[in-house]
Amino acid sequence: MDHPSIPFTARGSDGIVSVTIERPTDTTIVGQVADAEDFPVCRATVEFDLDGYDGMFGWVQTVGTKTDIHGDRVFEIDPLQVFEGLELPFAFYGLTPVLFDAPYRSDRSGYLEWVAHSFLCIAPSHPMAREVDAVTGFCWGFTLKDRGVEITPVRILQSSDWSRHLADMAESFPGWKFSDSHAW
Repeated sequence: MDHPSIPFTARGSDGIVSVTIERPTDTTIVGQVADAEDFPVCRATVEFDLDGYDGMFGWVQTVGTKTDIHGDRVFEIDPLQVFEGLELPFAFYGLTPVLFDAPYRSDRSGYLEWVAHSFLCIAPSHPMAREVDAVTGFCWGFTLKDRGVEITPVRILQSSDWSRHLADMAESFPGWKFSDSHAW
């Protein structure tokens, strides 16, 4: 399936995000239930020359759903469930962290467009600051229709896509500073 490589620059060094979207034949291999068959599994890895604190990144993911072909898409922050309720905007954080997601729905009877905006982020002033700015991002997802699952091809996002989510992120995580100073 999709395997794009997305170049980025952070802290004066270049890096690459490699994205893989696939449909595993055995969903239990990725820790998912058997009902998740046909749904996409996303893995994004980060290659970056700097190490230690300068190699610290976080993945911020927003998910937009639409349940009617003509309806509006509503985006929400999508933290890893274990972090729910904490004031932490990241789905994953650490030294060149891997983003992993395997969404599915057990009810396949309705219409659903599920779109993720996945952003690789840094703290621009200091690696341990409570500041978040995206250095690159990509869009991926699926459409559930007539009980079938169609995977949405990966699309590279622009810094303007990040900017669209700033107000919602600031409202959801008031102890953090979100900026769009790192245009890519």
